[in-house]
Amino acid sequence: MTTLQEFKFNYIYELADLIDNSVKAGIEFWNYNNHFFIHAAIKFSKDTLLHLYIVTTAINYHRRDFRKNGSDFENDDMGKWYSLFASYNIKVARFNLNGEREIIEWFDKHIKKFTELFDFMAEEVFYILFANRQFLLEFNNLTSKTVSDTQFPKHYLTTKGTIKRASIPQWVKTAVYHREKGRCVFCNIDLTGLVNTLTNSNYDHIVPLDLFGTNDPCNIQLTCERCNKSKQNKDGTTSNKYIPWWTR
Repeated sequence: MTTLQEFKFNYIYELADLIDNSVKAGIEFWNYNNHFFIHAAIKFSKDTLLHLYIVTTAINYHRRDFRKNGSDFENDDMGKWYSLFASYNIKVARFNLNGEREIIEWFDKHIKKFTELFDFMAEEVFYILFANRQFLLEFNNLTSKTVSDTQFPKHYLTTKGTIKRASIPQWVKTAVYHREKGRCVFCNIDLTGLVNTLTNSNYDHIVPLDLFGTNDPCNIQLTCERCNKSKQNKDGTTSNKYIPWWTR
């Protein structure tokens, strides 16, 4: 039986907005764990590339914010962070600010605590952003730039230097199937088999592997056989059309 996760949604939309804006601004992966990136790119993992991007972008952004605006921080401003740490049961000692240098040192001293915090928050941000295929297209286009610049072990690459195709696990197919509500993202044809039994489901890379796409759950969408075969690998593509919660 699946264990339910308890989500707090404290400042989560603020973080989701930061990630969305960072992707739109073309801010690539930086100051990240290269081994983690390679592992997540070549083989489907529940610790996705989006999780990595959320955590590293949050760390990079707030480190810069603490250093740039540390002189403006007051004790009351720390309430947000104390509240966030407490909500995820991460113990961080309170202290009284005595200047800019001290707040920067406090952040650097607690960098592992912040990483742990953003790891928790990344699960909730992922829950929101995984449903947005247009965001996933932009994110995977951004990711492809890092893929093309990364030195992967040669046995994971094609002769062109792109990542080899990996088998899509059932848990990825299930997640994508439910996100698309069992319909092709392009033509909306029913793929559940409950009404139309003449169509076949295809799990398609949003950004093709041939264009330095990845074997990452965030790079997979559900299509019918006809739409999948009619695609060309010139660009990554998806649809921004969704079935509303309430239908007429």
